[in-house]
Formats: sequence, structure tokens, C-alpha cells
Amino acid sequence: MIKSKKREVGKRSKCPLSCTLELIGDKWSLLIIRDMMFFGKSTYNEFLDSAEAISTNILNDRLITLTEMGLITFSGTAKRKKYSLTEKGLDLKPVLGAVGAFGIKHFKGSKEYLENQMKDFKK
Repeated sequence: MIKSKKREVGKRSKCPLSCTLELIGDKWSLLIIRDMMFFGKSTYNEFLDSAEAISTNILNDRLITLTEMGLITFSGTAKRKKYSLTEKGLDLKPVLGAVGAFGIKHFKGSKEYLENQMKDFKK
């Protein structure tokens, strides 16, 4: 039986921004966390349905990484995992809010996109 190695965060420095970017510095991780936090997504197929069209191999890798880093957890069987944010993952809410506010301010059409997404989520 082969044991999987737990991934460790490679720290380039003790700078808090650098350390955080080691955890969530790629776009896919933040988008998965966004989907969980703001749109209530919790399954593999729900993440695949996101507008950004993440590929299956990247999604699988990011879910494993986010779990190993303690940002998300899961319950259920291997084929029917249901993911949820941990306290550590929930602590990213102000970060996602700030990134979203930046996008609304600087990218035309992003506010309308967000409003439409929220309407769809509430249905």
C-alpha cells in the first residue's frame, strides 16, 4: 500500500503576503473557494459547471491541495464527496471580498456579471 505524501507549503519568506500566496496564489484555488463561499457549491460536478470551465485534472489537483492545506474538508464516499470550507478557508472571505471589489472597480461589466450570478444562485 502506498501512502500519499501530505503536501507542505514551501515558504519563500516569512512575509505574510508571500505565505498566503503559497496557499492560494493560483486563480483556480480562489475560484473554487469563491464557488463554495458565495454560491454554495460543494460537489465536483458543481465546480465543473462554473463559467470559468476548469479542466477535470486541474480541479482534482486543486481539491486535493486545498484539502491538504486545511482550507477545505470533505465528507462522503470517494465518488460522492461533498466539500466544505474549514475555519481557515472561511477566513479568506475578506480577501475574496477585496479582490472582488477591485474587479468591480476596474473591469467593465464585472458588476453586472456578479449581479447575474447572484440572481441565478438565489433561484
